[in-house]
Amino acid sequence: MFMTNTTKFGTPGVIKRWPFFILLLPVFFVLHGVRENFGFILPKDYLPLIGFYCATSLIVYFIFYLLYRKPVKAGLITFFVYSIFLFYGFIQDFLKEYWHEINRYILLIPGFFILAIILAIFLKKSKSNFTKLNFFLNWLLILYIAYDLSVILAKSIWPPKDKFSVYSLSANGSYSVCKDCPKPDIYFLVFDEYASSICLKNDFNYDNSQLDSFLTGQQFRIQKYSSGNYNFTPFSVSSILNMSYINGINPNAISADDYARCNKLIRENELVKYLSVTGYTIVNYSIFDLAGNPSPIDQDFLPTKARLVTDRTLWGRIKKEILWNFLSGKLEIKWLTKNGEFYFNKNNQLLIDLLKKESGLTSPSPRFIYAHYNMPHPPYYFDQNGKANPIAQLAHAYDKDKALYLGYVGYTNTKIKELVTTIMTNSKGRAVIIIMGDHGFRNDNSMPQHVFLQNQNAIYLPDKNYTLFYDSITGVNQFRVLCNTLFKQKIAILKDSTSFLRDIK
Repeated sequence: MFMTNTTKFGTPGVIKRWPFFILLLPVFFVLHGVRENFGFILPKDYLPLIGFYCATSLIVYFIFYLLYRKPVKAGLITFFVYSIFLFYGFIQDFLKEYWHEINRYILLIPGFFILAIILAIFLKKSKSNFTKLNFFLNWLLILYIAYDLSVILAKSIWPPKDKFSVYSLSANGSYSVCKDCPKPDIYFLVFDEYASSICLKNDFNYDNSQLDSFLTGQQFRIQKYSSGNYNFTPFSVSSILNMSYINGINPNAISADDYARCNKLIRENELVKYLSVTGYTIVNYSIFDLAGNPSPIDQDFLPTKARLVTDRTLWGRIKKEILWNFLSGKLEIKWLTKNGEFYFNKNNQLLIDLLKKESGLTSPSPRFIYAHYNMPHPPYYFDQNGKANPIAQLAHAYDKDKALYLGYVGYTNTKIKELVTTIMTNSKGRAVIIIMGDHGFRNDNSMPQHVFLQNQNAIYLPDKNYTLFYDSITGVNQFRVLCNTLFKQKIAILKDSTSFLRDIK
């Protein structure tokens, strides 16, 4: 009798009678994504995601519970609906590979909806309590979660070797700290997709001399033939901040995981490590996280890095492949356009304001201040006079529009002048200022490859000692030369080269 009661009311009975799998499913989905992307998604990124998915799963469950009044039946239909939502990307990728004829939203979404209706009717009419299926699903997901947790724990104790690597200056004794060198504040200002003035003149017939004259008038040195080492932002920034080429890249098959690997290289880069040892305080006003200094930009409700998991959900695929249809034209949803398309502009202005404020502060230690602005990268919000472009022209269809790009270059120039003037005034000309594009214009595949790489590059040094800087410098050598100049280092200058990257098809 005692054993029977234990079975009925104890743990085995609970697992049979209650659909814990409605919570176990989203936990498994997220943890599996964390396991696949180990090292790229931190607990602060995925724990809110687990909470969000569990909460929405419970909401769906309680809606169906009102229909069935049976926990297991409500759980099973919730499980089906939420499985389609969470694993839609996996289903889509499988069909793309093996049955591409039906891999269309117009077929899949109605098909899943019909299946959900059929299942809902079946559950409503069935007299079965489905306890065995409930028991099976609960234990299956418990075992899956246990396995993923064990793999995550094992990788935490014995981290796998990273696919990408960079040359570690400190590990090879390539520099030593200069104790008697002046340590000015260093402002590193990256303007995303800003092509060099030479490229703008030769390939766009655009005269950028107004900015050049302003910078030279402020006694900047312009590296006229500078190039980024890579045509994708995370790779380019990784090479700049690590003062190194990235080993392990397959340039013809860049994956989403590769972008995440670059984010990790940026977060733990060599330059910040060196400057920290030298006594610098690190200030981050960029779009990337630095170790101990997260990005301050406004993010979605869920952290940006969680997209490594969320991009495979139904909503993630709709955002990527369908939502743009509703940002302009006859199908435009105005509130969606306003909130979606002005995301980057909002962040740009936030980062500009933060930098201006920072330049007016005093610090007991020298500062390395990294700011990264999503301009003149699309969306092209303004023309050269600061007039807002029509919302319809902010859609991806206009990314190739060179006239819009050049207008936004003109607008970006006004912001560069504002920032330089503010920094020069507040620092009394005693701070290092670097103005760089991470790469060139890259939105038109019909253009020569050098257009994707040639970047704006200008530097101001308080003592005007530009001896070691040269016109054809690339990103990997930018801070090698700067460290050699400011801190009497003897870091070898690498051979300047570029690599043209392509996303995996």
